[in-house]
Amino acid sequence: MTDPHASTRIIGRLRDAIRSAIAVVNRHGGGLHGLGIVIIKSLHLLRALGLKGMLNRARLAGLSAKPSAPPQPVDFAPPIDVERVELTVGVMAHMFYPDLAQEFADALRAMPRPFHLLVSVVDDDAKEAVALVFGEIPLLASLQIKVVPNQGRDIAPMLVAFREEILALDVVAHIHTKKSLYTGSEQSAWRRYLVSSLFGSTERISWILGTFASNPRLGIIYPESHRAVPLWAHTWLGNLAQCRDLGRLMGLSIEPAAYIDFPAGSMFWARVDALRPLYDLKLEIEGFPTESGQTDGTLQHAIERLVVISARNRGLMAGVLPADGCLTLSSEGGRNWEQYFTAKVEERIRASAALAKIVSVDVFDTLVVRPFLTPDGSRAFLAHRVEHEFGLRDFAQYRVQAEALCRMDAGCDPDLDAIYRCFATLPGCRDVAADRIRDFELDHEAQQMLPRQAVVEAVARLVREGKRVVAVSDMYLNTTQLARVLPAKVRDLPARWFVSCETGLRKDTGEAWQRLPELESTTPGNWMHLGDNELADVQRPHDRGFRTTHVLRPSALLDVVPSLRMLRPAHGSSTAWQDQLWLGLVANRFAAIADRMPEAFSTNVRIEEPHSLGYLVIGPLLMDYLTWTSRLALERGMSRILFLSREGYLLERAFRVLKATSPALSKVDGTYLLASRRGVGTPALRSPADLNALLGGSFNGTLAELLSSRLGRNVAGAVASQLGPDRLAMRVFLPEMRAVVPELLAPAFDEVLKIAAREREAYQAYWASAAGPGLVADLGYAGSIQAHLARLTGATLGGAYFATNDRIDQVQVHGGWALARYQDTNVAGAIVANDLFLESLFTSPNGQFSHFELNDGVARPVFLGPEQDARALSLVSHIQDGALSFVRDACHAAGDHALDLAFATDLVQEPLRAFASGRWVAGEWISALSVGDTFSGRGVVSAKVGPR
Repeated sequence: MTDPHASTRIIGRLRDAIRSAIAVVNRHGGGLHGLGIVIIKSLHLLRALGLKGMLNRARLAGLSAKPSAPPQPVDFAPPIDVERVELTVGVMAHMFYPDLAQEFADALRAMPRPFHLLVSVVDDDAKEAVALVFGEIPLLASLQIKVVPNQGRDIAPMLVAFREEILALDVVAHIHTKKSLYTGSEQSAWRRYLVSSLFGSTERISWILGTFASNPRLGIIYPESHRAVPLWAHTWLGNLAQCRDLGRLMGLSIEPAAYIDFPAGSMFWARVDALRPLYDLKLEIEGFPTESGQTDGTLQHAIERLVVISARNRGLMAGVLPADGCLTLSSEGGRNWEQYFTAKVEERIRASAALAKIVSVDVFDTLVVRPFLTPDGSRAFLAHRVEHEFGLRDFAQYRVQAEALCRMDAGCDPDLDAIYRCFATLPGCRDVAADRIRDFELDHEAQQMLPRQAVVEAVARLVREGKRVVAVSDMYLNTTQLARVLPAKVRDLPARWFVSCETGLRKDTGEAWQRLPELESTTPGNWMHLGDNELADVQRPHDRGFRTTHVLRPSALLDVVPSLRMLRPAHGSSTAWQDQLWLGLVANRFAAIADRMPEAFSTNVRIEEPHSLGYLVIGPLLMDYLTWTSRLALERGMSRILFLSREGYLLERAFRVLKATSPALSKVDGTYLLASRRGVGTPALRSPADLNALLGGSFNGTLAELLSSRLGRNVAGAVASQLGPDRLAMRVFLPEMRAVVPELLAPAFDEVLKIAAREREAYQAYWASAAGPGLVADLGYAGSIQAHLARLTGATLGGAYFATNDRIDQVQVHGGWALARYQDTNVAGAIVANDLFLESLFTSPNGQFSHFELNDGVARPVFLGPEQDARALSLVSHIQDGALSFVRDACHAAGDHALDLAFATDLVQEPLRAFASGRWVAGEWISALSVGDTFSGRGVVSAKVGPR
């Protein structure tokens, strides 16, 4: 039967192809010129790749890839008994070294149930030798031995030679006779570690198979990386291009700078469904390189790094076995991250440079950092600014196209001038001032660059000691432009600059490391290089005999340190620039701590300084809340924001910083409003019926304590004179006695109303002189102060809160309203769970505001005594200074776009959750913090983080 929709699909594909072709021509300048360039390049590709290769390249370019979110912690279900496991099990063993057959046979004897054994060897002699040994293994359901070409090592036999056999299984183990490490020397300890982790005993194998059976979404189990595998090896290294191409075919994206999980050594147990995307690639033996002792950069190395991401891309989980041999799993690997935090960065640099005659340094993320998490984040913000300044949309796309076009034309890295000459020829850019945008980009870069202090100081010390220091960078900025954008203390360090756009030599290809010793008249053994890029700055020079010192770029800390991984954004480098800004500032602060105090990074991250606690935990929340509140005020046409005490003390100070960089806020005033539930609640009393509004929430204490905390000491004294001290000593429980309290106070209520009237007159005088209608800003949660203020002043008030609860409806007095930034009503989150902790940090140095008294017609505030001692108040001051430093840094980076900073509301609460959960811990000084909770009758309580 003829498919009625076939012609429609063909037309659709043809239309898509035409659009793609037009886009390619436009990327090369458009018109006949662009078409000519595309034709010439296509002929070159055809000659180099052949028709099949060229068509495959085109297919890869047209595929879309979906980003993978970072894995979440998982509580794996316990295993079922192996006797109940209904899985078809196999083991695939590549025996390149047949002399190890007995070692592997001994391991396989521990199999607790029948299994299929698939063995690959490279010649007939090996086949005969392993057949004799493996034929004696008990519980063999079948044994197949195949001779395979010596291409693709252990990966090609698994994916090609035994493709159909493995696809017929449910679970398969993959092992091989590994003898070498990254050094190329024999490392039997690594092999034995992997094999024993996967096959160490019948109990262990039973546990693994039982865990697969009880966790249907478990895709792969493999051991934690052997201690000999360096941290920097847990990246794409020289496999990035192949992994990107394969990733496109598999429908997944590759984060080029990410630290990744993979079974280093390529031994694992896997659910076959987890490997299916790799089998769907339909690879052939011919696609794998001829063996020549390669240590990286081959198809088999690329596949090794895609095994885990293949499983996760199918919605399956990875389970990593710990190095200590315990039978437990984690959903993400450790990657030997502790190796990095063994010494201060200065100590590592000095030790490595001691015997070197020349020290070379990378520049970006090594000597200088940007406030954004990734270069893509900085570029996205630049695009935002360019659109605002020049009216050019899609700048980032044009900028990438121009650089790629320049690179193809020149055959090497172009400089910024060449890039913008190409930029000016692109369709859509021909009518813009390309030279002005180029200068705008340079000014943008200059504004963003910040010295990495500890590294700069360490290198400066080497210079003072007489070491020759040169800079080596793969970069589009030439030395003149670098001098324009870099901070002076960085610009003046190197005696010579080797920049790829000038030299034509790139680090990541190895060309620079081949030529530099000749250019500097020395040998690699007398040269130490310092940098952050795992391929360009570590592996490539290391392979050529250079001494190397690796410094983690700040963003890598979020991948590397387990206690920081919750900060990784789901969309990686494509995350919105706003979130990349706050995450970048946080990562930079952690990098500064790691450079000087690596001992702070262990199972939990220690935040030793109160200033850093404010910067890392409070600063991002404060910034996001303030920009949201300010935008809300502008949207609602409100010219005043009322920051309620005591939290308002910090909020108003931070608002002043924001307002100074935000022209849109020039007509919005921020007022630190003296107000408290007691301070506005009592003046709002006009009748006995109003008392009910002051009795909400819980309370446990005496009647005297209730009156003092909610209506004031003057009211408590007046009631005592009327009712006697015995009545005030009775216990009161709210909400249970909410209807009883008004009856108890009835005999004294006339005196209460007189006190309320005096306080009302005083507060209204203050309101008239210093405040007025506006948007109330506060932590939350029920909006009691807002409701009392509305009754007291008759003003219509809006409310902007961190969080609210189900009592927020009470603000609907005189048409009032309220919104929350971080949660909907009745949903408990990090803010509510840690309310007392936040209140203790947002507090003002004065005690709780009590009320106003009129003195010669002037309203003068009365405060209760400070609830925290001088030491605690000093700590709070340092913490607040840290939070304000974050706000200043964010405003400096964003400039007059600071009001556009809107962070992902769940992600920005992660620092608070990390601190509350104990993943981040402070020094002993944190125990000094407390907060008064007289409203509930608890008095001064510890500001402990976490649920209570």
